[in-house]
Amino acid sequence: MRDQIAEYLKDLTISNRKELFDVLNFIAPLIDGWSLAQPKSGREIMRFASAKARKSAYVDFTIPKKSGGQRKISAPVKPLKAIQSAINILLQSIFVPDEHATGFVLEKSVRDNAMIHVGQTCIFNTDLENFFPSITKLMVRHALYRELGNKLQSNEVVNIICRICTVPDSSGIEVLPQGAPTSPVLSNIVLKSLDKDMSKLAERMECKYSRYADDITFSHSKSIRRMSPFWQSRIHNVIAKYGLKVNEQKTKTFVPGTRREVTGVVVSDKINVPRSYIKQLRVLLHLWEKYGYAQAQIIFTRNFCKGMEKNLANVIDGKINYLEMIKGKEDATYRKLKSRFKCLQRKEKQGIVKIQKVL
Repeated sequence: MRDQIAEYLKDLTISNRKELFDVLNFIAPLIDGWSLAQPKSGREIMRFASAKARKSAYVDFTIPKKSGGQRKISAPVKPLKAIQSAINILLQSIFVPDEHATGFVLEKSVRDNAMIHVGQTCIFNTDLENFFPSITKLMVRHALYRELGNKLQSNEVVNIICRICTVPDSSGIEVLPQGAPTSPVLSNIVLKSLDKDMSKLAERMECKYSRYADDITFSHSKSIRRMSPFWQSRIHNVIAKYGLKVNEQKTKTFVPGTRREVTGVVVSDKINVPRSYIKQLRVLLHLWEKYGYAQAQIIFTRNFCKGMEKNLANVIDGKINYLEMIKGKEDATYRKLKSRFKCLQRKEKQGIVKIQKVL
């Protein structure tokens, strides 16, 4: 699917709204956005162009943050989400992220981000506060002109994308919504210049630099144990230059003698997951083994989910897949936990089949 879209877009430029709508009508059916037999008219797409229409086209809810507090999610209604999904594929297909950006980038992951800093003795992590809602429509417009002006060759096309992919906040400023399919790629387009400035700064500091979404990491192997206040202030200045703020509570320096982490991945001579990750995974498997799935699900929801409804089997599956990505298929710990999980799944399936036969 992506190869087909890439071939279609290879030499294409979009100079007016009709050409934009034609591209979206080519992409969307390939990603099940809407039926190939029923292409969207310009009127159907443009009905979300006004700020008033978009403000009522999102469902807002909150989810707990790992660090505490609540994160607001603004999920677009189905018709708007379908349009944004097509725009997302369009932008991903024509935009080349900076090499130091690893989040929301095809074929890159937290593993790639962590690998950059393996073996470094000093790790400096900082976080961009209120990430998506800090990126305004004006910032998006300037970035689209700067990075994709050769492909999106009219003010009209850029303005349509900006309007459909942002939403007014409580102050009436149009920003990237946390929950829209387009927000990740647009954030990388906006921050490509920041990544270039940061990588130049890292060269002067004799450091390595990477950014995974809102997580920024510098690392070095010099004899100095910590990142100096001078260089920290330079990092903060670059961030402020782009209208963003540092989350001071998430700014940390890891040195020898402490567990060095990058986006939740332990980095030393090789990458690994924290011990607590393995410990929790073993606990969840043990609950299932000891109490059976139904009772384990109740305990999991009560003790681990902070009030959210999560499927225990799906959570375990996701954790094991993540473990495989970080440690590899041949890792003994991964193989043992995967085997326990498969055994439990087989027993659960056999139990369901027996009940159905009795009934």
